[in-house]
Amino acid sequence: MTRIFQHLLIVAALATYAGVASSNPLDNEEAAKESSAQSEESRPGEQRPEAGQLGTNQTEPETELVKFIKQAIDEAKFARGLNERELETVQNFYEAGSNLLWVDESGIKPRTQATLAELSNASDYGLPTKLLLLPQLPASEAGAEEKAMLELALTRSVLLYARFAKGGRILPNQVGSQLNHVPTVLPAADVLAHAGKTEDIGPFLRGLHPRNIQFTQLRDKLLDLRQADDDSQRVKIPVGPVLRPGMSHPQIALLRQRLRDTNTPGGQKELERYDPELVKKVRKFQSSKGLKADGIVGNGTRKALNGQKPDKLIKQILINMERWRWLPDDLDENTGIYVWANIPEFRVRIIQREKRVFSERSIVGKVSHKTPVFSDRMEWVEIHPVWYIPNSIKVHDILPSLRRPTSSVMQRYNLKVNCGAYGSNYKKINWHTIDIRNCSFTQPPGRTSVLGDFKFKFPNKYSVYMHDTHKPALFRNVRRSYSHGCIRVKQPRRMAEILLDHDKGMTSKQLGRILDGPKRPHKEDFNNPVPVHITYFTTYFDDDGNFQTSPDLYGHDRQLTRVMGL
Repeated sequence: MTRIFQHLLIVAALATYAGVASSNPLDNEEAAKESSAQSEESRPGEQRPEAGQLGTNQTEPETELVKFIKQAIDEAKFARGLNERELETVQNFYEAGSNLLWVDESGIKPRTQATLAELSNASDYGLPTKLLLLPQLPASEAGAEEKAMLELALTRSVLLYARFAKGGRILPNQVGSQLNHVPTVLPAADVLAHAGKTEDIGPFLRGLHPRNIQFTQLRDKLLDLRQADDDSQRVKIPVGPVLRPGMSHPQIALLRQRLRDTNTPGGQKELERYDPELVKKVRKFQSSKGLKADGIVGNGTRKALNGQKPDKLIKQILINMERWRWLPDDLDENTGIYVWANIPEFRVRIIQREKRVFSERSIVGKVSHKTPVFSDRMEWVEIHPVWYIPNSIKVHDILPSLRRPTSSVMQRYNLKVNCGAYGSNYKKINWHTIDIRNCSFTQPPGRTSVLGDFKFKFPNKYSVYMHDTHKPALFRNVRRSYSHGCIRVKQPRRMAEILLDHDKGMTSKQLGRILDGPKRPHKEDFNNPVPVHITYFTTYFDDDGNFQTSPDLYGHDRQLTRVMGL
């Protein structure tokens, strides 16, 4: 059959070896095509074993096993779940005369069972095994047709695992336009080449998962939450009143036993008092379970103390593990440094040579002006920057004020306007008839500059950047979503010092002379642009290594949970 006809049969299901409901996300053909286009921009040549060829030999008759494999390829019986690039790779792999990976004329190869066992552990890495369409080993000695279908089905499962482990099973743009990371996966030809060169493919497959320490810690946390506790050894906290810091109650002695707090001095009265040290332990426990760390023991905390599995937190960890698959392993892109801004955490970090050298509070976009999620490269730093006001602020903030006779917005923020033929005197312009988007508004450097003294530019289609602020008191608030999408950074001078020192050896004194000089714009270009990653992780480990959760500020968790079918 022609290749075109084979592709038309891509929806054929391998019912004999994989019983998966039709609602499976793998049936999303458009998503699979898009994944193919994004994940394999260039495909290196395939490395193929030399012996044991499948292709027709002029001196040897074609075996029954080879006939069934060719027939299955022609009818695309193994195609379910594969995208077009993967399907084409499988066809080329077998048609070109490559080794059979999992079976041969004598039976099932030893590596097959080990590979199936490895794939069956996918859930330990946050991947549902049902999505891998795992084949079943024949109960008795397999015939040629069964071996052919097992060969192709297991090859498919390995390719699906490799794609999901490296690049995720959901594309970011399936979740929303605000998520713009572009995951990459290992080309299918490379996966099959590795499979053909080793008897144990397990280490290779496990190595495809994100190598970032945050992913590893989340995986460990996932396994810990899933582990069945030994109820016989746990002290139970029965139904009772809400336990608040400072109060006394007999159940507090049980709480102390449950958290193994045995160092309390005094008698029974002291054991039953909810003292500050016990509050710290309760808060730490609550944080580890994804609960509000307020030290108050209510129904939710009681259930967690008594061993109820936190299903909601497990789902939250799974979607955050998925997000790590969208990012590259080399976040610094071989520059030795990168900037990481995590939106729900309201924090910006600089990681230099795998060490955290900067970690400060940030302010992000309001829910109505979401900070987008994407990666880019920072190209320069501006000291004493000019603010070029975007159209959204002109239309929604400045224009309503200018239409009032008593408006003071121009003086209050020291704004300058240029409306071309209409001039630059805002008092003589009819703001009820003019299109304000055709006017340029700027704010020069100075005490009232909303950008403060620093602007960190990484040109992008969202017109988003990082900058200082003239309202540092806002950093004291817990929930810091006040901007129109840009990210305000606490201690921006220190951030600039680290970046400029790394890039060009600029000292703090040199930067200080510029900062203390005339209030005019000064631009420092980076010799090597610095990678910037703006992320949306709601479960993570903080700078002290403690597990933390953050509220779903923009609703991205809710959308991803729905798309992933959790």
